[in-house]
Amino acid sequence: MAFEAHPVDLVVIVLVMVLVTLAGQRLSGNTKTLRDFFNGGGDLPWWVVSTSIIATLVSAVTFISVPAAVFAPGGNLTYFQVVLGLAAGKIAVGVLLAKPFYDSQGPSTTYEYISARLDTNTGEFSMLIGLLLGVINSGVKLLTAALVLDVMVGWGIPWCALFVVSFSVLWSGLAGIKTVIWTDFVLFIFFSFGALFMLLFIGLRLDQSLYEGLLYLDSQAKLVLFDFSVDPEVRYTIWAGVLGGVALNIAQATTQGTWQRVKACRSAVDAQKAYNWAAVCYLVHLVILGVGLALVLFYAESPLPVEFVDVLQESPDRIFPYFLITEMPVGLSGLFIAAIFAAAISTLDSSLTETSDLTVRHIYKRWINPDATENQSVQIARLSLMVWGMIFLGVSILFNRYSSEGLLNLTFQLPNYVYGSLLGTILLARFGVGRFRSFLVGFAASCVVVLLLIQYEVAFFYWCPLSGLTMYLIVWILERTPLEKTGVVISK
Repeated sequence: MAFEAHPVDLVVIVLVMVLVTLAGQRLSGNTKTLRDFFNGGGDLPWWVVSTSIIATLVSAVTFISVPAAVFAPGGNLTYFQVVLGLAAGKIAVGVLLAKPFYDSQGPSTTYEYISARLDTNTGEFSMLIGLLLGVINSGVKLLTAALVLDVMVGWGIPWCALFVVSFSVLWSGLAGIKTVIWTDFVLFIFFSFGALFMLLFIGLRLDQSLYEGLLYLDSQAKLVLFDFSVDPEVRYTIWAGVLGGVALNIAQATTQGTWQRVKACRSAVDAQKAYNWAAVCYLVHLVILGVGLALVLFYAESPLPVEFVDVLQESPDRIFPYFLITEMPVGLSGLFIAAIFAAAISTLDSSLTETSDLTVRHIYKRWINPDATENQSVQIARLSLMVWGMIFLGVSILFNRYSSEGLLNLTFQLPNYVYGSLLGTILLARFGVGRFRSFLVGFAASCVVVLLLIQYEVAFFYWCPLSGLTMYLIVWILERTPLEKTGVVISK
């Protein structure tokens, strides 16, 4: 169900994008060196970095699929368990990796850190895995954003995807990670207040009192928070949510985005503080869950048209866009469409800076022009942003043609095919255990574990921790003792 956006809504969307662009550029300042472009000069406040960490994870899918999961028949609040796991995972990253990353002298990427802690071949191999996964994830994120936005504005998938990519490249190219982090900060404030406003907006339109509403939600089993089932096929349980959330966050720390944000802070203490407080920022997910509950109450009082109920059976993610289309006043609906655009862009611009960083440091400066000046490197970084943006666009259009997965499956399941090996890799590097031969054995074992888990229909939240820990244990058994490192100062 698509609609032609009202001209006022279009003006609001464009105005918001322009204002955020100007705010991000003004706050980020000038960029002259690669350190400025990819590490923000190492002088960004921890609280800005903290909000950026969360803004990259709150995507258009979060705004659309989480309320839909609550609203759907049999839906409830068990996604809260995943939120707990993700929040705990941010604290785990701060404890395990923030200080070692920040204090390391010499490496300029996560994969150079892995090379120095283990060996060059392991670092390069893990970089290729991370780069490939980054392209796939970015294509998925872009596709899901385009699917959601196409429902609301009816521009078509390619045009919606191009719109998101264009602003992502623009924001990333202005001042690199500085602009990304500062615009993420602005966007986090924007969509957090947007989610809170939406919750209040729906709540004020309800006829029933809060107490009556809670009684109704309880009667529909919508207020269930925890599921302690030990059935490995059940997706949203406390065990799957916490284990999977923590493991997924540590695995994500292998990507260059974690390194960039740690190095953008003013000290190791600030880096740890940024990740600890990022856990608190997950409160915005609770507000979005509340929006799902509010939609249940609203449509209990004002039943949906029969024809749209049939649509929801095939596409449950359309419920929140439908509310925006049919119930929000003109102008306000444009504001919330802009908020969803903003959430989509905040996830993609980080991926662009990550892949651009790896392109410059691991490809251009190593194989093409080792003697490149800082100015040349920054220009190549901006050029690579455009190239990767087009690659992401092409991948998203390809996925749209050949993939029939739902939004939540696309965003949660796909990364878990590979994240286990990245989890094992970063743990091996953190504790200095392994060589390339044993690493390959462990990597192969992690892939086999994932295949077995799929075969036995184990929920995908378990794939990362089980395959990652298997990889770590196998390499540890093969090596038994940490390798001695020389040459570059690498913090433990």
